[in-house]
Amino acid sequence: MLAAFLNPFTIIAGSALVLTPIIIHLINRIRFRRVKWAAMEFLLKAQKRMRRRKILEQLLLLLLRCILVFLVGALFARYIGGCGSGPQETRPTTHVVILDDTPSMAEISRRGDGAPTTAFDEAKRLVYEKLMPAAAEATTGQTLHLVRLSDLENPFPTGTKWVDGKEVARNADEVREEARVQAKSIVAMGDYLKPLQPAVVRRSLVDGIKKARKVLEERTGANNAQVLHIISDLRASDWAADGPAIYTQLKELKDEGVAVHLIDVAHPARKPDRKTPDFGDNVSIVEFKPRNRVVSANQKTEIELRVRNNGKTDLKDVGVSFYLNGQGNIIASAQIPNIPANQEETQSVTVTFTQTGTKDKPLDRFNLVTAVIQEANGLAIDNARHTIVEVRDALKVLVVDGRTVENGIDLRDKPEGDSLYLRKLFQTKADDLGNLEVESAEFSKLDKIDLRPFSTVYFMNVPTLSEAAAANVERFVREGGGVGFFLGPDVKADEYNARLYKGSTGFFPVQLQSAPSPELTLEQKLARELAFGKRLLLREPGNRFHAALKRIYTNDRGELVKDDGVEKFFLFANIDVHWPVRRSEWRDDPRVKELYCLPNEATNGTFDQRADTLVSEIKKRWNEPKFEAARKYLGPLMDNVRKSVVSTEPLSVLARYLDQVLCDQINDGHESEPVLREFWNQPEMAETKKLASELRDAVKYGDPLYVVKRYGFGRVAVITTDAGGTYTGKKQWSDWPSGKGAPGWTVVVAEMQKYLSGGGDDSNRAVGSEFIAEFDATRYEPVVSASLLTSSDPTRPSTDRKLTLERKDLGKVTLDAPAPPAGTPPDAPPPPFKLKFSDTKVPGAYLFTLTRKKAEGPIGAPDPLGTSDFVGAAFNVDALNEGDLRRANTDDVAGQTGKVPLHNAEDLGWIDDLKQKPSDLSSGRWLYLLILLVLVAEQAWAVRTSYHSRPEDLEALAPSAAAAYTHHTPPTPVAGEPAP
Repeated sequence: MLAAFLNPFTIIAGSALVLTPIIIHLINRIRFRRVKWAAMEFLLKAQKRMRRRKILEQLLLLLLRCILVFLVGALFARYIGGCGSGPQETRPTTHVVILDDTPSMAEISRRGDGAPTTAFDEAKRLVYEKLMPAAAEATTGQTLHLVRLSDLENPFPTGTKWVDGKEVARNADEVREEARVQAKSIVAMGDYLKPLQPAVVRRSLVDGIKKARKVLEERTGANNAQVLHIISDLRASDWAADGPAIYTQLKELKDEGVAVHLIDVAHPARKPDRKTPDFGDNVSIVEFKPRNRVVSANQKTEIELRVRNNGKTDLKDVGVSFYLNGQGNIIASAQIPNIPANQEETQSVTVTFTQTGTKDKPLDRFNLVTAVIQEANGLAIDNARHTIVEVRDALKVLVVDGRTVENGIDLRDKPEGDSLYLRKLFQTKADDLGNLEVESAEFSKLDKIDLRPFSTVYFMNVPTLSEAAAANVERFVREGGGVGFFLGPDVKADEYNARLYKGSTGFFPVQLQSAPSPELTLEQKLARELAFGKRLLLREPGNRFHAALKRIYTNDRGELVKDDGVEKFFLFANIDVHWPVRRSEWRDDPRVKELYCLPNEATNGTFDQRADTLVSEIKKRWNEPKFEAARKYLGPLMDNVRKSVVSTEPLSVLARYLDQVLCDQINDGHESEPVLREFWNQPEMAETKKLASELRDAVKYGDPLYVVKRYGFGRVAVITTDAGGTYTGKKQWSDWPSGKGAPGWTVVVAEMQKYLSGGGDDSNRAVGSEFIAEFDATRYEPVVSASLLTSSDPTRPSTDRKLTLERKDLGKVTLDAPAPPAGTPPDAPPPPFKLKFSDTKVPGAYLFTLTRKKAEGPIGAPDPLGTSDFVGAAFNVDALNEGDLRRANTDDVAGQTGKVPLHNAEDLGWIDDLKQKPSDLSSGRWLYLLILLVLVAEQAWAVRTSYHSRPEDLEALAPSAAAAYTHHTPPTPVAGEPAP
């Protein structure tokens, strides 16, 4: 019972004092002597009628006075029973604070006084101005440790100290003493936190909670309570990704008796009546990558910029500036006219590079390009992004011909050969292709050629590759090289399928049929001429945005342009023979893409029944009143479809009619197009539309012509016909490179070269993530040199629009050499070395220099820069996640934390609990109000029950006594008369 009072002896004394009014009352009763007096006896008898009531009133007055004394005693005894939500913690306590310092915490807002601040500033102030001073008031020992998400391995205070100039570890008692909350440690925490800025590294809150658990285990004293404070901005993207894992971690903590507090410091403050708090606008550069990571000097290269508007309103005229190796005003600024809310826009800029590496400075080959949004909005930290481009004096291209010399004539320089038109294209020195050095090789010797110096390798009507040569090419592609195939009559399909395709696991994208297609007859060629249709077709409309074709169909802003510039030449490309492929083997492989195909050369009668079915299905619907407008156009088109099916016209004519029926792949501006699109968009037409689309695709599209595949870090392209050679009997498979359609071939193949040479690891890497790469153990030494190329803060350039380039040596890194798998033959090559590099905490380009082994591996091509190879990768802020400032829903947070107490930065009443001062009756207002009410009631009742009775009361109860009193009472003076 006494444990319910902070001052138990006071309540004992108070209880005794409750008897005081009774004792005083009894004393007052006995202090008067009883003297019999006739007049008084008369009065007592007169009052006998009201005696019982008077006694009750006096007892009530006595009770009020006793209650008043008891309440005053309870006030000083400080009753705590039933106060608060639970038992108050009075043990020594170990506090751990997880401080979220990820980039989103840099969001700029304003305090109540108008001063600018960030969520991170508010979080820091909360620690050393609120949490620690409150904990310092506790009567028991308090320690506080702080863990930053960006630097989990170094909690504050640190676990080391300096002794005689050496850093040594503190023992557990020393760490706890250093963390003890007192005036000295509060100052030290402020000095530690004030200079800190939000980090550029994104880390999961799950990692922070795991680290906090470890700190609690290592630094908590015996019998100490444990409290975890998580200070964050609670962004929706973080909780969507990590919510379940956070729930598991917090549940385990609560099961271990750890109290958890979650504090949201984002602006505006989270309110109980608004489940999804408001958030600020922000625009971010989420990706910045070159189309080609390796280019030649003076080559025009496109760099793609992707900007995201994470806000709630559209943005107009978003300007972006660029810096090349720290120099502004070299690359023209870009202006994005409009970015809708919560949407992205893509734009390309063209850059010409001139800086290459030298023997003394080989790493100068890496050019750093920086993009910066001109006006900061929300976060500044995600307004800049780096990328790198490796620039060489020239790009080497290896061309491997299937036929080199016939009858003493070198066919490589003749129109009859397999590669003349490709070589001529690469020797033009076009600005967009750059300086290309074409070298030749024989396919029979390919297993002994080091392919690393080459950007691309082309196989022109090559019959086959040996097992060793195929392995050499596969390794080249996997490591980032580009390979192109032009297939001719000498190709041995079975060997391609066995060694290159390998059941879809190889680098070759398609499985070839056993024989080429039959040559077109003269009748078929004549019909093709008369039909005047395109002789190669874009397989899907979305292919216009594929990296291998994008610049053919889009402008610098990524907007589609008319196809007429290139596709008009497709009307004249004659492809008479090609290699058919088995589509069913690769259509479900996302790495493989069919870009162009040939028209279907089957006969019309093949589709007679399917066309009749489609016409019948359409006619079932078009009599409905709402389809009257469509019927006007569908009628003639259905007649044309029926006529074409039974005619001898090429299928391209029927395909054209079906395109006009569907209107989903054409946009000629005809008045029928919007009407027919509305017709097909009706829900009841869905099945018929599917039927029409399948028929159109079957009629329109023939065998694949141009197929690409991503393999490892590299790219492979296959053209299923040749590049313009002439064969026995002066027969040609195709005149596309040499005839009237040659301009189209030139553009497509030039874009192919840029696509293939643009391979390599194009991951959109975020700082803090690990860089992993594999390198041939037979080619390289197991130690690489690492360095960092970065710049001063791009969001704060100097007045002359320059950034300061910074180069930092990161030392040597030893490559992992994994053991061969069990059962590996003794003569098998060793597994590749694996590079794992995780010290990527600064935005910029991380460069690695590999040293080649001597006298090992294939014969190497000469390298003017010595015996080293170089790898580079750009790392930037994770703008895609950190730039999204949407905040987590309160109910979602409650569900994912097991209803952990959630506080904001303004309502800090909960911090009083850290003072370990239990709540009692004296801390509430209602006790004082109750004492006041009892006191007023006691005084009022005392007057009411006093012996100063009113005359009228006495007259009513005892008329005779009233008359006696009246006899001795002077009369009331009349107005105007003097008082006696």
